[in-house]
Amino acid sequence: MSKKVIVLGGSGETGRRIISLLTNKHPELTLSCAARRPPKEGLLPDSVVYQHVDIDNEIATIEKLKLYDIAVIALGPLDKFAAKAHKLCLTAGIDAIDINDSIEASDDIFSLHESAQQQKTISLTGMGFSPGISTLMLTELASNKASKTDNYRIRLYMGAAYGGGETSPNAILASFKQQLTCWRDGKKTQIATPWTDPHSHFAFPSLSQPAHLIPFATPEVSGLSQSHVANDIKINNLDSRYSIQYLTIGFARFMAKYKLGEKWHNYFSNMFFKNGQKLKNKKDADPDTCLWVYPDDNPKAGLLLFGVISSYELTAKMACAALEVWLQGKVENCYGIYGVEHLDKETRSALKSALSQYGVTYRSATPENIAIANNEFGWVDSTNNQLSSQRNLGLNWYTVIKQHPKMVKRQQQYLYNSEIWKKIKNSTNTFSFCKFVISTMLAWRRDYKKLAYWREKYSSSKNTKYWQAITRDISMFTSGYGNAKKLLGKEKACELYSKMFLETGKMEMRWLWPNPESFTGFESNEQNRINYWLNWLKPYSELGLFTLTEKHSTSQLQVSLTNCAYTAMFKSLNCGELSDLVREMEREALYHLGKDSNININWQSTNPGEANINLQIKEQTIRKAS
Repeated sequence: MSKKVIVLGGSGETGRRIISLLTNKHPELTLSCAARRPPKEGLLPDSVVYQHVDIDNEIATIEKLKLYDIAVIALGPLDKFAAKAHKLCLTAGIDAIDINDSIEASDDIFSLHESAQQQKTISLTGMGFSPGISTLMLTELASNKASKTDNYRIRLYMGAAYGGGETSPNAILASFKQQLTCWRDGKKTQIATPWTDPHSHFAFPSLSQPAHLIPFATPEVSGLSQSHVANDIKINNLDSRYSIQYLTIGFARFMAKYKLGEKWHNYFSNMFFKNGQKLKNKKDADPDTCLWVYPDDNPKAGLLLFGVISSYELTAKMACAALEVWLQGKVENCYGIYGVEHLDKETRSALKSALSQYGVTYRSATPENIAIANNEFGWVDSTNNQLSSQRNLGLNWYTVIKQHPKMVKRQQQYLYNSEIWKKIKNSTNTFSFCKFVISTMLAWRRDYKKLAYWREKYSSSKNTKYWQAITRDISMFTSGYGNAKKLLGKEKACELYSKMFLETGKMEMRWLWPNPESFTGFESNEQNRINYWLNWLKPYSELGLFTLTEKHSTSQLQVSLTNCAYTAMFKSLNCGELSDLVREMEREALYHLGKDSNININWQSTNPGEANINLQIKEQTIRKAS
């Protein structure tokens, strides 16, 4: 029988994400959006019913809640609502899942534990980004005894590219305190907020310098103080701190020092929200989010989550993962109020597995994974199990709307760290190096003019502006390489330039295409990867960069790429030896896209810049891309 789910606060920043994810993943659910005001037209999927719910009207709310099996509480700010919605769910006799991130609310919610046990209802609390995913990581480390002294640290970084919802500033402002509730020596205690101490800075991946951290009272402290913490979990000390792009430690300390009345609190909250909407449009607004949990003072012994995704998306996916576990009956006998830290190891494992079905995974903080976070934009994406939600679907380097703000700087770093750059620097003095640079700039201009044929060829089509960019890129490649060839010799220049090009291209493709993990929750995992790739190839073919031929059969897909314009341009500029570089870059990216899947890929390079590619899904049928 279909379960009935109501999302309280379903029109909010996180609530609507939860609804979108559940609609795509579980069309069989009866799903309702509850809010005081109806959402804007077109915001809700057609299958989702809006319910007017004002939790201040307790009698009416309880009657509506009785119609459902479970409520997902995505109301905010939770420090103000506290356990109000939980009490209504308890009275209505239904289960609940919340995304609470307030320690004050957490205390109030856990006070209902015995009542929920008596009523035989289940509430899963703190099922968001932090607490929630952070608690999963924390409990995994603690269960594995990662720290001999049972000391752990949580570090969060959030970029400003997403702006945030209207209630988010309340949670941020509430975290600014002179006195901090924390977990010390195995108990809940109060300390002076450690604004500046040996742990006040942290080096997150991809940031140019360590971030100044804001200490906060995490609800995990409240959870650890309960009597029903899982038997395999022992934590003596927990230190939690975060950094948000553009949010200064000075502002946090100022707000913590002066206690504001409700009027001023609301004023600053509104100002915070409006500024967030402006800041997300800044050129360097960062779309990255990082969560790092580790034992003692050893980050590399910890667990790491990194990706181009918002904390709101991560919160929504954790809430959906909690619902998955509930739907699977994994917690049907866990009557009471449970955070992640109260669930047994098997249930936590099921929660981690459910989260991975939404494309969210964390990894050991090995040097390799730190490098992937640092140089390849991580491994977690924002996606809702629909092909249309995958990053840059049908787009390429010339049609993509906005690149990652760190892309240009990262491209420069790859150049300056490359062997060819070091070789050129070592082979020249200050004067001759300046001469090399000036000569390259002049050659760039010269080569761009030589490629006028291609711009003229498409001058009357919609692709004119793209060909200006294409020929600008090709002439940039050939001008730098051509001068390197004169300085280092053809063989050495080709070897070192190719290595630099492919390393840089690998990094660029990691951002342009979604991560392989993003497809794990799809019903047709392999087919959607192939469809994504085809949707990427076709616009390139339409631009005139190559001729694309597809041959579909019941067991495989054969693709050929011929008449490569890159090859023709490289040859016309006396750099024909570079003809295969772009195909090699695409080949590596395709194998990465097919990683850990049932896709067999056979890539055969033919003529320069051309290839035959055979894709086969083991024991399945390839269908044509829509």
